[in-house]
Amino acid sequence: MTKIQINGRELEVDPKQPLIRACHDHGVDVPMYCYHPGLQAVGSCRICQVEVAGAPGQPSRVVAACRTPVSEGMVVQTDTPKAHETRRECLEFLLKNHPLDCPICDKAGECDLQDYSYNEGQGKGRSSEPRRKLHKRKSLGDVIVLDEERCILCSRCVRFFTDVTKKAQLTVEGLGSRSVINTFMDKPLEGNYQGNLADICPVGALTSKKFRFQARVWNLSKSLSTCAECSRGCSISVESLRGKEVKRFRPRYNAAVNQWWMCDTGRHALAPVTRALAPAGAVLGGRLTGAAVRGYNGLEARATEDTLPLVADMLATHSGATLVLSPFATEEEGKAALELARALGARPQFLSPAPNGLKDDLLHTGDPCPNRRGLTELGFEPVEPAALLAQLATAPAAVLAGERVLELVGHDGLAKLPSKLRLVAFDLEAADHACLHMAISVPTHVEKAGHWTNVDGHRGVLNVAVAPPAGVRRLDQSLQTLTRLLAGVSSKA
Repeated sequence: MTKIQINGRELEVDPKQPLIRACHDHGVDVPMYCYHPGLQAVGSCRICQVEVAGAPGQPSRVVAACRTPVSEGMVVQTDTPKAHETRRECLEFLLKNHPLDCPICDKAGECDLQDYSYNEGQGKGRSSEPRRKLHKRKSLGDVIVLDEERCILCSRCVRFFTDVTKKAQLTVEGLGSRSVINTFMDKPLEGNYQGNLADICPVGALTSKKFRFQARVWNLSKSLSTCAECSRGCSISVESLRGKEVKRFRPRYNAAVNQWWMCDTGRHALAPVTRALAPAGAVLGGRLTGAAVRGYNGLEARATEDTLPLVADMLATHSGATLVLSPFATEEEGKAALELARALGARPQFLSPAPNGLKDDLLHTGDPCPNRRGLTELGFEPVEPAALLAQLATAPAAVLAGERVLELVGHDGLAKLPSKLRLVAFDLEAADHACLHMAISVPTHVEKAGHWTNVDGHRGVLNVAVAPPAGVRRLDQSLQTLTRLLAGVSSKA
């Protein structure tokens, strides 16, 4: 470690990291645009300038902290008049051509240019020339829109493709005042990681097509969670509009799992957690609230509390039931399912769909089971959909439990199962298959708390980002209640 002074504090810092990283690691705020801890430093924006002396008593000079290595005895001042003046000079140039469209910019409220202009007091420009006219809404593919007028040429987006995905797709085109960000030969961007450009862009130049104009960021509530779309289990932030509707998933830094990044598959997986409710009084055609029991007129709405005793009676009557858990089940739900499996005398299994072909060398594992390792360590055995359908074809009764479990088994296969099968599903939706006799609603992974264990053994947390609809009960509570009811039925017998 190397000893340096920052704002009068003597600190031990990593000599392999640049000066700006040493400042940030010790709670000292230094502004930055082009610098990103996950990308190679280039020192192009010059906003991170600080005043540095080699040792006490030596004359100081202003340097860019992102390109300055630390050295023994270095004395750093980040809050001096000279440092602030050089930052204001940089901001004046950046604001010379930046459009005044903050009221309609998606980045408003989390824009570094807004924050630093306010912090440094740079609110005026001395030039009277008109701002340069560039493209306002240039499509870079199916994920990202570029506003060239807002771009400050920090080159983070260029370096993301060269440093992270290892496939260059963007470049700085043109010279001087004609410089713009562009793809090679105007080809659209490709790959499963384009959405990260909107995250790392420090201004509103690169925005997400799917999130564009969907919400103001100050109206978004953020909750720490874990991505559900593969067994990598990237740490994410779930952002909901006023705590009600989920509007976006964004990566959350985790050095052991995904660092600063996430794939577009996980980023855009909003459909399963934003599906509309079933029409009032109906149990089909949308998200299930409460429960459904098959009657003379098909599936009929019931309260969960009234349905669980019916499930217990049915399972007690039809011995040899099959129990299969969704791969989206948490460890807490898995433990509750294990108790139910013991009560039924069933072999604990979890549904294991085939790899989806999205595996890459960066993050995505291609395995659609976010808690495969956690459920396996609890004692659950994986079962593929085809093998499960073969089991169900001869089983007297079965319980399929967890988010999207019917979808993962396959509705075409379920439709072919005999009506004599007594199937109970704890799922988001009910389906009008002859074999489905009861369905009970469950929360999505953004509506519950728990844990998943990823492919490498790291434990990811789930928190309640939005409240489940009225009538939706936690799966682990429903399974525990069912286990107690079964014990009561058995004792009476």
